[in-house]
Amino acid sequence: MGEVLDDYRARGSRGSPLGETEVEVFRLFGEVYPKAYEEGGLTTRTKELMALGLGLLRNCDDCTTYHLIRIRDEGGTRREIHETLALVLIVGGSALIPSLRRAAFVWQELEDEGARSAAPEEPEVSISSARRPAEARG
Repeated sequence: MGEVLDDYRARGSRGSPLGETEVEVFRLFGEVYPKAYEEGGLTTRTKELMALGLGLLRNCDDCTTYHLIRIRDEGGTRREIHETLALVLIVGGSALIPSLRRAAFVWQELEDEGARSAAPEEPEVSISSARRPAEARG
């Protein structure tokens, strides 16, 4: 596995102290959250791609990783990821390039992990030739 995915999964395996609180909002959020991603007018994969964009715009690394995993599980393609990243760049501006690069590295780790179903390879699309972000280098 890749280092970003290992770190994400290690943090997730610890659980959350918020799940143990008596405040009902956290439990209710956990119940309604998956309903937002159910098939309807939009496919689950389309909703996950939208959520990826929102997570990137909010600079939420865990959100980005989570939605990339979900997109992979829903059969997403490299092209769909890259088009989503391009749209986020246009909407959010160049300050998001480090987050976009990080998302591209996480997607590469997911592909390398071999858990993704075989899909035709698509040409690489590079946002910048700048170096890999420090948090992804370890």
